[in-house]
Amino acid sequence: MQHATVSTEKRSTPTTWDLMRTGGDYASDAGTYVSPFLAENLSTVFACVQVISETVAMLPVLLYRKGANGSRLADLSHPLALLFSGDPNERQTAAEFIEMVTAHCLLRGNGYAEIKRDNQGQVVGLVPFHPDHVSVVRIPRTGRYAYDVSLPEGGTRRLLPEEMFHLKDRTDDGVIGKSRLARTRETFGAAMATERYAASTFKNGASMSGILSHPEHLGEEATKNLRDSFKATYAGADKAGEVAVLEEGLKWQQISVSPDDAQMLESRRFSVEQLARIYRVPGPVIGDYSGGNNASIQEVGRWFYSHTIMPWLNKWERTIEHSLLSTQARRSYEVEIDADLLMRGDMLTRFQAYRIAREIGVYNANELRKFEKANPRTDPEAETYLAPSNMQPEQTGRPIADRGGGNAAEE
Repeated sequence: MQHATVSTEKRSTPTTWDLMRTGGDYASDAGTYVSPFLAENLSTVFACVQVISETVAMLPVLLYRKGANGSRLADLSHPLALLFSGDPNERQTAAEFIEMVTAHCLLRGNGYAEIKRDNQGQVVGLVPFHPDHVSVVRIPRTGRYAYDVSLPEGGTRRLLPEEMFHLKDRTDDGVIGKSRLARTRETFGAAMATERYAASTFKNGASMSGILSHPEHLGEEATKNLRDSFKATYAGADKAGEVAVLEEGLKWQQISVSPDDAQMLESRRFSVEQLARIYRVPGPVIGDYSGGNNASIQEVGRWFYSHTIMPWLNKWERTIEHSLLSTQARRSYEVEIDADLLMRGDMLTRFQAYRIAREIGVYNANELRKFEKANPRTDPEAETYLAPSNMQPEQTGRPIADRGGGNAAEE
């Protein structure tokens, strides 16, 4: 039996032994335990993971057959195209599968799914695994890598690379993706410590925090009873604004520093910016308008598409081609995730662009109708390409790029 060297991503939920460790990898300098589970409790992390995974999942995955002269045609009947337009497994739709695997990768650096094939070797299913249940192992004798999957009923099952779909965030060794949480653990730890401090303030801080003074000397038991009674009556966010009734000469002296004075709110705002920066998500996309950015919604949307979503679409496209298409098939097919939904402007802007494209012969009427999800026209003019009189002396019925050699004078 071959022995394997195991290299695996850290678990998100600490075991008893993990919590007993001191100075281990789980603690941050802020004194907080950091894990994907706890990090997602931060609203900024949740919003970033949600908006990226949902956006990637809503876009259609298309498979194109490559043609001559750089042309291509969508192959809707290919088994891979059918897989991503339908259900990759019996429990999920394609959108749910892509959303979950993307979220796994955003939080844990890796997303895994078993590749199911039929007798002809065609992909017919993708069954996802939680990253915490997968270990990447290296077999010394062969130098190859494999995946050991922990089963719910106990034991493990080994899968070869050709049997595993593996989406990775940036990797340091080419084998396992390293999570952004692991790379910026202190930033996450500081943000979690700030939130914990805020929660503690709301839980324990009375709206009139300070000192109770009594004209006479009180014993230890009397002091404890007075403090507990006052705290039970006035402490906590739900008791803010209560009217205090002081008896027996009691006096109240307010000494506490408010959260604003302690710059707690400023620290929380800074944490939002830091975490959004890690995921490259513009503030307005996750509902943060505190930066005073005057960019228009269209500009923010274009930035979000170009710098946030495009890298993830490229990861998915290349991973699908690498894992689900053979070397020979990759010569004839390519995968593209259609991002037209993200790039579409308002109706006036779209129709102005359509008019220009129609007048200079880039598209015919039916091609433009297809962009708007409208049924094609049946008249012959719908397939005709226009040519401006100052650019082309005659109408050939074909796009300019498809016209043969020679010049207009000779024709």
